[in-house]
Amino acid sequence: MIKQYFFLPFVCFFVFVLGCADSNPQNRLKIEGEVTLGGNPVNNGNIEFEPVGNQKERTHSGSAISNGRYSMPAPQGLVAGEYRVRISVMEEVPGSRVDNPDPMLSKVEYRDIAPPEFGSQTIQKITVETDKVNKFDFKM
Repeated sequence: MIKQYFFLPFVCFFVFVLGCADSNPQNRLKIEGEVTLGGNPVNNGNIEFEPVGNQKERTHSGSAISNGRYSMPAPQGLVAGEYRVRISVMEEVPGSRVDNPDPMLSKVEYRDIAPPEFGSQTIQKITVETDKVNKFDFKM
């Protein structure tokens, strides 16, 4: 019985050390902001950040946009540097919905309504900086 309690402090020590290990080894930073289209918050969309140039150490990441906001906590965020931004805002094509009792046969078409300069032909760029609040808002 004494042998069982002898190892308890060692087990606790290793659990503590492993639990305190760096959960953000790339030093990613929190990224957040707001996205509007025609002055209205984007209800459903995606935002994507792609490193600019030959920056292998940088991260490619993205987030869903909901109720006009997006947020990436530090462990899923970006490392410092310059990024190209792409935004997509999907809208149901009117009259495209086909409902069927069998869900596999139901369908609906969507189209991206983000302006090309924010989406497929983006010209948007951001610079993520260390020791700064990285909040980037986009008005389309």
